[in-house]
Amino acid sequence: MTGFSAVNHVGITVSNLDKAIEFYETLTGKKISNKDQIGGKRMAQTQGLDDTLIKYANLHLDNINIDILEYVEPKSSQANYSNEQISAMHLCFEVEDLEAAIARMKSIGVEPEGDPIYFEEADGLKAGFGTGVVYFKDPDGTNLELIAPKGPFKRG
Repeated sequence: MTGFSAVNHVGITVSNLDKAIEFYETLTGKKISNKDQIGGKRMAQTQGLDDTLIKYANLHLDNINIDILEYVEPKSSQANYSNEQISAMHLCFEVEDLEAAIARMKSIGVEPEGDPIYFEEADGLKAGFGTGVVYFKDPDGTNLELIAPKGPFKRG
């Protein structure tokens, strides 16, 4: 396959692998499939580094994998991106019932960044009305989103 038509995983760098595993397992209701480490100069050169040691875990969701990464060498520094900043990215989880998902998040101590909205014509869209979205962060500040998609926001 030479096209870029499927996504395998998203990698999230964290400050503490074990705490991040607990967060993402609790959030998604899925258990990690693997916990390991990788390092050395060969791995480092793939990222433009001199040397590296990465502790990681793999979490398999239905349509994408999440690689949770703790860099031991070089030690990670804290980045802080808000969604409007160039090169900022976010991971969006698809749900059927946004209100139920928010209630579940709150029950595990995760608070939304703001109030959820459901897209309407006043938002400037041409389609996708009724799509619900809300943003939140993981314990390290990674930008995350929930979406209950309608219209063109639905996959497939």
